[in-house]
Amino acid sequence: MSPTKLRWLVCLFILSGSTLAHATCLTSVTELKAKGVKAHWLEATADDGKPLKIVIADGARGLVYSASKAGEPWLTGEASICRSGDATTVTLNNTKATKNVPLVTRMALPSTLSAPIVNDKIKLAGGVWRGTFVGR
Repeated sequence: MSPTKLRWLVCLFILSGSTLAHATCLTSVTELKAKGVKAHWLEATADDGKPLKIVIADGARGLVYSASKAGEPWLTGEASICRSGDATTVTLNNTKATKNVPLVTRMALPSTLSAPIVNDKIKLAGGVWRGTFVGR
């Protein structure tokens, strides 16, 4: 490659680096609240009249979540809320299902679910299950 082309390539690389948005992850419920991100989410699409409720809380090594349905524990795991530019994404990791989750759903549920927050709503989907959650 000629020196002139290399200079242009370096110049483009430097300029493009300043325009790329870098993801910043929120690490506490206090940070969530400060950035206007909800820590409580209620399923708006429950067809059984028992919406799943997701609560994000401070854990020993970052954010964690628990989900319950009709007062019974369903899911637990780690949570990450990351912002990149104007976009905010929720990721639920290392999901563990309790015996309260139907076997078919339990077997098909992935260990990681991720979705953007749009207008205080999250549309999560995994395996045979999907739901829209509204921030509370």
